[in-house]
Amino acid sequence: MSSSERSRARETRPDAAPEHGDEVPFVVVPDTPSVHISVTDAALREVAHGMGTIATTVAPGLYRIEQRLAGAVASRFVEVGTEAVTERLPLPRVPAPAPVERTATARDEHRAAALRYSREPTHGRGTPSLMVLLRTLRRGWRLDPYALQLTSETGEPVDGDASGWRVDEQQGWSAWSAPLPPGGYRLRLREPSGEGLPLAQALWVAEGWATLVFVSSGPDGPRPQYASVEMAPLGTGWAPADDALGLAREAALSGLRQGLDLTSDAQLFATLTSGRADPLLGIVGAHAMLLDRTPDRHRLEEVVRRLAEHVPGHPDVAALRTLLDPAPPHVTSAPMLAASCRLLIEADAVDPGVIEDGSAAERVAEHLVGRGVWTTWLEEERWPPAAVTARGGPGATAGGGRPLATDAVSRVRAYVREIAHLEGRPVGEVLRSVPRDELCRRTGLPHRPVDRAIEELRRPDGG
Repeated sequence: MSSSERSRARETRPDAAPEHGDEVPFVVVPDTPSVHISVTDAALREVAHGMGTIATTVAPGLYRIEQRLAGAVASRFVEVGTEAVTERLPLPRVPAPAPVERTATARDEHRAAALRYSREPTHGRGTPSLMVLLRTLRRGWRLDPYALQLTSETGEPVDGDASGWRVDEQQGWSAWSAPLPPGGYRLRLREPSGEGLPLAQALWVAEGWATLVFVSSGPDGPRPQYASVEMAPLGTGWAPADDALGLAREAALSGLRQGLDLTSDAQLFATLTSGRADPLLGIVGAHAMLLDRTPDRHRLEEVVRRLAEHVPGHPDVAALRTLLDPAPPHVTSAPMLAASCRLLIEADAVDPGVIEDGSAAERVAEHLVGRGVWTTWLEEERWPPAAVTARGGPGATAGGGRPLATDAVSRVRAYVREIAHLEGRPVGEVLRSVPRDELCRRTGLPHRPVDRAIEELRRPDGG
């Protein structure tokens, strides 16, 4: 969306609207181009909207200006007379998981921790390729500094338990960073859910890049589902000086959560061609484009092309390529964004093998849970019963049994049988009328568990 786009013309009525010659220039200038602006007249009709600066003409009267940034909303009324008006807007006070300057939750001590540990490791030796900063957003909230755990793609811990983290409970932050090989990783809550099955979130470390994860801690503990994640060239560390880019990340992620395109094309394309590129912002921006019912294919192809140059093996880029490439790639690792995971599942239904059979990506796709914009799933591995250990240990106690219906194959069987029951038809007839790829789409599962369920349902005993 162009920062100067006037995406919808003002509605008029012949009996009420003034002539064009009666209109005067009207310009709205926000503090950062990542702000979404809308202007409405006294009759609540939208005059214009867009990202960043709005330049239009309006008739004299009273107008309401609303700006949105990363979940924060601010508005003001402006009276327009017979002379041109330029209205400058202060930045809305927005909370952010990352300690971005000019946000309501920027704290110097948290910024210092991010700067330091994005450049030097808390665990191991070398240049960090992955950093996690957990921080409280309000003074007085209790911090559980060891509540998060980093593991490999297969679930083995890589963070060294408590000894791998640096903590300042008084300042309200906990940091972990280390040089890790490129590939897929998990960020999970160290204490599992009541079922004894931890929630995990997908992370990816790309060759030549550092992945920086900022997690807020609320009154109930860490909230990784609302994390801010960015990528920086390996060795450069976090760059807080570019607060406009930090605000753009927060706005783009907020837009995905709301189902709105809140990305600025000017910033998006600039960051993909600059020496301070952030491929993850490009990935988020590409998904924001897809929120449009008729996305601009040329713009999307250009973004994906530039992303492939920066991070050719990234699973999120592979997911976007399924929309454009006649021969989609085969993916073995889970992408970071849930929207990317859904693209892979849809592609795998049409072209089995896009998600490689038996891979970590397939296991994740079978156990996805709806938890924000990030790929989050309920791990299959039940933690053994254990008493709560000392600080930094697992602190887990296994809970009750897991319902069989949460198994991917069982979910498909239950879905088909429910259709048969509601429509009063035999299961076999339902299977003939609903193709495999349609069952994949409806259940949100890759092809292999759907194939297994169909095979079982077609048995004489009905599976």
